[in-house]
Amino acid sequence: MHSQLLLAPSAVFQIAPPYERYEAVPDLSALTPQDLPDAAVLAVDFDPPKHALSEAAALVPQLRTRFPAAPVVLRVAPGVDAADLELARRAEGLHVRAVLVEEEPLRVQLRRSFTNVAGVPDEIEQWLPIRLPGLAPGVRQMIGLIVRLAPGFTEVSALLGTLGHAERTVRTWFRRAGVPGPGKWLAVAHAVHAAHRLQAEESVPLLTIAVECGYSDHSSLSRQSLRLFGVRPGVIRRTLGWEWLLDRWLRRMSA
Repeated sequence: MHSQLLLAPSAVFQIAPPYERYEAVPDLSALTPQDLPDAAVLAVDFDPPKHALSEAAALVPQLRTRFPAAPVVLRVAPGVDAADLELARRAEGLHVRAVLVEEEPLRVQLRRSFTNVAGVPDEIEQWLPIRLPGLAPGVRQMIGLIVRLAPGFTEVSALLGTLGHAERTVRTWFRRAGVPGPGKWLAVAHAVHAAHRLQAEESVPLLTIAVECGYSDHSSLSRQSLRLFGVRPGVIRRTLGWEWLLDRWLRRMSA
């Protein structure tokens, strides 16, 4: 077994759109959120002969806390079996979005992991306390439910009614927690869902995605994306991940 004193520290890389190469971060302590491009991803190097997984386990939550707009992935060295069940299980415990290998194009791997819609509501609920420290658990869970149920509702009062809550009551909870109201979360949940479709289905026309996501036409989706996130759907389509969009929205809401 390697002594912890002999193990090299894990390198950190940034991956910016169009997600074709790793760029080393030479001085992690000097890196600020403003230094990262929109929709960037951070990658932690993991090479078992040199790195301890416990080190990555400590580094990943630090990165997620410092850079909430950037998802974190694990980059494994050539020859490491990323499909190994134990590695996959332990990597999931690190809350990384993907395990990347050298044998496949980088963008292909990221798209496969980042466009899997099934886990998005859970991921957002886990992300909220990182982005909004001190958020009351009940409010976090309610936001998670709004995100999860959003595709089936156009009115927040109807959504909350199915949960047995009055909109006024929930609005008061959110106001006391210092976060946008439930109606605003429903609107942004719809926009995030549409953004995910844009990223996952590159060849599907914008109009089709807009209508299927509840917008009247592509112009309506474009206006909403610009109002909430400050970017148009064409920009979103060239990126991956929802974190940077929600982070931008929260910053715009608090400005």
